[in-house]
Amino acid sequence: MDRPTETAWAKLQRAADATGEAGPVVAWHSLPAHSADVAACLRRLLDQPIVARRLALLAEREELDGRTKDRLAAFAFLHDLGKANTGFQARWDSCVRGHGHIGPLAALVDGTDAGLTEHLCAALPLERMRDWCDGDDGVFTNALWAVFAHHGAPPDLLEGDTGRSRSLWKPDGVYDPFRALDALGRTQTGALPGAFAEEGPPLPRSPRFWHAIAGFVMLADWLGSDRSAFPHRNGENDEGRYACACKTALGLLRDVGLDAAGLRGGMADARHFAAVSPPGFEAREAQYAAMEAEGPIVVLEAETGSVKTEAALWRFARLFAEGRVDGLYFALPTRAAATALFERVRAAVARLFPAPDNRPAVVLAVPGDIRADAATGRRLLPNFDVLWDDGEDGGDPHRARWAAEHPKRFLAATVAVGTVDQALLGAIKARHAHMRAAALLRSLLVVDEVHASDRYMEALLRNLLALHTASGGEAMLLSATLGAAARTRLLDPTRIGATDPPSLDDARAHPYPVVTSGGPRCIGATRAVTAAGPEKTVRMQPAVIQDDPGAIADLAGAAAARGAKVLVVRNTVADAVATVRALHEAAPDAPWLFRCRDVATLHHGRFAPDDRRLLDDAVEATLGRKRTKGGLVLVGTQTLEQSLDIDADLLITDLCPADVLLQRLGRLHRHDRDRPDRFATPTAHVLVPKAGKTPDDFRRHGMGGDNSPYPDKLVLLATWRLLDRDRDWRLPAMNRRLVEGATHLEALKVLAGEMDDPAWRAEITRVTGKDAALLTHAWQALLPWAKPLHDVRFQRDEPAATRLGARDLAVTFAEPPLGPFGQVVTRLAIPVHLWRGRDGDAPPRDAPIPAADVDRTADGFLFRLGERHFHYGPLGLEVV
Repeated sequence: MDRPTETAWAKLQRAADATGEAGPVVAWHSLPAHSADVAACLRRLLDQPIVARRLALLAEREELDGRTKDRLAAFAFLHDLGKANTGFQARWDSCVRGHGHIGPLAALVDGTDAGLTEHLCAALPLERMRDWCDGDDGVFTNALWAVFAHHGAPPDLLEGDTGRSRSLWKPDGVYDPFRALDALGRTQTGALPGAFAEEGPPLPRSPRFWHAIAGFVMLADWLGSDRSAFPHRNGENDEGRYACACKTALGLLRDVGLDAAGLRGGMADARHFAAVSPPGFEAREAQYAAMEAEGPIVVLEAETGSVKTEAALWRFARLFAEGRVDGLYFALPTRAAATALFERVRAAVARLFPAPDNRPAVVLAVPGDIRADAATGRRLLPNFDVLWDDGEDGGDPHRARWAAEHPKRFLAATVAVGTVDQALLGAIKARHAHMRAAALLRSLLVVDEVHASDRYMEALLRNLLALHTASGGEAMLLSATLGAAARTRLLDPTRIGATDPPSLDDARAHPYPVVTSGGPRCIGATRAVTAAGPEKTVRMQPAVIQDDPGAIADLAGAAAARGAKVLVVRNTVADAVATVRALHEAAPDAPWLFRCRDVATLHHGRFAPDDRRLLDDAVEATLGRKRTKGGLVLVGTQTLEQSLDIDADLLITDLCPADVLLQRLGRLHRHDRDRPDRFATPTAHVLVPKAGKTPDDFRRHGMGGDNSPYPDKLVLLATWRLLDRDRDWRLPAMNRRLVEGATHLEALKVLAGEMDDPAWRAEITRVTGKDAALLTHAWQALLPWAKPLHDVRFQRDEPAATRLGARDLAVTFAEPPLGPFGQVVTRLAIPVHLWRGRDGDAPPRDAPIPAADVDRTADGFLFRLGERHFHYGPLGLEVV
């Protein structure tokens, strides 16, 4: 196929040559046609009532009028104007590397070349578009940058080297880039005559508005680039393209779930708790209070097991039925917790939308795990299309799973369950952050286990909530153990800098359980509610056997032999594995050892995703609401604290902060049932250090170290003091006093002053200094909503992250081996401290691990990665 010379192309489809590499062009899409497709998708997005309301609030206006929407679509027409340069057009030939289309824009926008500027203004109606900004060049620049950012980040054009790109805008003898831009301008003005009419309000000045528009343009570009909806036309029928694309965009938005209006007619009655809850569950005061609360941010603090998840789902049902949200994003602290909750949300959505053909797909928003409803997808090379295991692939007209097929699109789903990281990526200077944040504006954002965030992640969440709630968006935060300081900051996310927390006395006096509302334009309200169940008094027994896995195994095994279900929670994987090994050595054939598919094992985060699902199912089958009979010992780590419905007769746990300890206690005597003899009273053996008098005593077992799960030694000491002071913990009546007594800064300062050791007083300085450092890191990472887009810079060498610290290494296998539970293992995540080689760098591997580096063993497999050898078996991933 010959390259067009009169018109610029924007999209190409190539055939593969004999080697599988990209071959000749078989179809192409012109720049005016693709620009019309994207502009039409943006215009239809702006027609969505909730999107329009959110943007109007960000623009500080009563409404977003039709003229403004048309003008925004007109700017979207120009998002790919950089593709008209000769270097990009030369990429028609697959052997030519050519140039990109963002960098060359620098030569057009810097204004230093009068000839280029004159040609550009002659080809495109930029001066008329500048008039829409009421003479404010800052607004005009913001509008241009909002569309130029469509590849994921605001471009750095004003400080670029424009000299190198000027030559790309000169005719090459065959092709004239400004003739192509003239065709683009004619298509633009012909498609949107209303935008170019003289009357109409000026475009908004608010930088927050333009940050949101940048996100919606990115989303429109994804939609307008969908080849199944907008097939390549080889330059044919470009006239009238915009009107045709608008009709296509309407159907596309419905198909992918971005237009959710049609779902409301088939909903169950959202006024009733049964619309989302399993049979047999009755709404209690906390559920009613959470559903009825008014305010953009609603915080539900209630004890573990009080059905907070269904309270959030009921609130979503009400808001969705009333047209106040178009979607739900349920954010969990870990991948494992998200995966565990996924089926529970699916079941609730099936109840809320009884008709299968009028039900939104529920997406699992966990990168690398492509799931929507009951279907699982896998990515195919070379085009990275997704093949679904029920036969629905990316080319099928049914597009309900569109959002599941790429992590950047997760938040565009009507209903998604994923990690909090996916949401926080919309608050930091990470690529496509604007698209994530904009897509999320439509949805109720639910953050579960919100107390699990550190100050860095909390600052990111506040930044996300600041934009979300300023637009009128809805958020709900769930916690069993949220401290007063964190609650105060989260309810006031738009306030710059630190927010003074309540005093210790006021914090302790705050009711519990409670529903609190807040946020911008909200007076706020506090509604105390009754506990979901009867008070539980737990006998707390410190045990000085933390260093002795054998003694821990003996304690657990003796209880299991008497018929008890025993839960052992260690702070680190190493300690959990050591405890299980001691159990296996003491009683290798004991029927009470926890098993998955008849393989004795444990529960932690170093299992393959598919195996984790098997483990989660085995845990809930043997220790859940409908648990099996007989004794059992289940050993695990923090993975057992969240989302799993566990009901143990006896708890053995490492010392940890009081708020975390309460989470673990929530797995003890969780349900009302008959207990074995000697276990009628809830009892927790808390494993503590031998001394505990100096900070150095808190340096092992996941305590005290900078890289440990619980680094704050004063918090650990304060929790230990609470154990000594009250051996009987009445829950949830004491929850507030316990959490504030172990985490409130005022309480920690008093405790440090009581200790006859300068090292403890130095801990206060360390704790406050650490918080200040985390906040400094956060401020560097945050997207500044109040800053003009053209002044925002993303770091390329060290991109912002949702969590501080090195990331796990994800590995795949060329020939997936069988794992310990009889199913193939396609990928594993290797923690940073396990994969670092002697030089401290990551192993240089992008390709899957070859079969030659994998050896089968009797209980799993061995594999090599750089200098390291690993074994994956019943105890998870280990270095050998």
